[in-house]
Amino acid sequence: MNNILLLYKGYPRISHSYQLDEAEKLNKTNNIMIISFDWELFTISNISLPYIFTEHDPICLLNEIKKFNPQLIHSHYLDTFHICKNLSRMLNNIPFTIRSHSFDILKDDYKIPKSLVSQINLTNSCQSIKVFPEFYNKLISFGIKKEKLISSFPSINIKRFNLPNIPNGKNIMSGGAFLPKKNITDFIILSKKIKEIYPEKEITYYSVIEQPIYSKEISKFNEENGNPVIFKMCQPNEMPMEYKKHEWLIYGACPKLKTVGNPVMVAEAQAAGVGVIMYELRPELIEYVTENGFLYKTHEDVINIISKPFCEIKKENARIISDRYQI
Repeated sequence: MNNILLLYKGYPRISHSYQLDEAEKLNKTNNIMIISFDWELFTISNISLPYIFTEHDPICLLNEIKKFNPQLIHSHYLDTFHICKNLSRMLNNIPFTIRSHSFDILKDDYKIPKSLVSQINLTNSCQSIKVFPEFYNKLISFGIKKEKLISSFPSINIKRFNLPNIPNGKNIMSGGAFLPKKNITDFIILSKKIKEIYPEKEITYYSVIEQPIYSKEISKFNEENGNPVIFKMCQPNEMPMEYKKHEWLIYGACPKLKTVGNPVMVAEAQAAGVGVIMYELRPELIEYVTENGFLYKTHEDVINIISKPFCEIKKENARIISDRYQI
C-alpha cells in the first residue's frame, strides 16, 4: 500500500463531492492523509474521512506529514502547484500530481503565467496534471509539455446516480454554489417564465452558501419575483434520489465572468436520466454535454426544449456515456 498525502482546499465541503469520492476510492487501496486548508469550512459533508484542517499553508504541518511518510502528494487546482513543489522538495522530491478544474484555468481567460509553465515543465517531481479534455490542447499551446498532462473528464463515483429502474419525475432542477458566476438571477427570471406556462412543475436549485451576502441578495430577488425557485441543500448521499425527481437540469452561467467549466452536476444528472440544458458559454461545451444534451443561448431556447418530453434514446445514450466519469 502507498502512503498518499491529499491536499484538499475546503475538504469536506458538500460542493466538493469530487474530493469526497476521490478520497474514499484511494482509501480503499492506500494509506491516505488528508490536509484541508485555506478555504473556510462550512456546509460540511457527513460522509467524510478523517482530516486535518489548517487556515495556513500545509507546510506548517511538516512534522505531522513527515511522520506519515508520504510517497506521493496529490492536490486539486492548478494554483496549488507551488505548495506541492515546495512540500515535495522538503520530502526528498517525492512525486506529486494535480487535478485541475475550470475556474483555476478560466479565471484569467487562460492567462497562465509563463513562469508557471516553465516550472511545470522543469519540475521533475511534478508527475502529471489532469485537465478536462476541453482545456488539454489550450494548455499545450501555452507551452506545457504533453507528457505533463493527462486529459480526463471529472472523476466521480458516477454509478451511484445510475438508477434506471426508478422512473424520473417531471420537475426541473438546477444547482451550484451561490456564486455570481452561476448567474442565478437569470435562472430565477427564466423559472418565473416557466412557471407561467407550467405552474404545476417544481423548480429546485440545489446549492450551498459560498458568499452569505450574495445568498441573501438572491433570496430577496427570488421573493420579489414570486418565489418561482425552491432553494435546497442536501448531503451528497441524498442527491441520487433527488435527481430522480426531475426531468430537466438547467445549468446557467454568467456570460461576463465566464468561469463555469465542466460542473459535475451535468455528469450526475445524465447518469440519473435527467435531460441537461446548459448555457452555451463556449461552443466546446458540447464535448461535455454531448449530443444527448442541449446548449442554450436564450430563455426561448429553454422553453422550446422543455415543451417536449426528454427523448428516451438521448436519455439512455447519456446514461451509457456517463461511464466515462467513473472514478
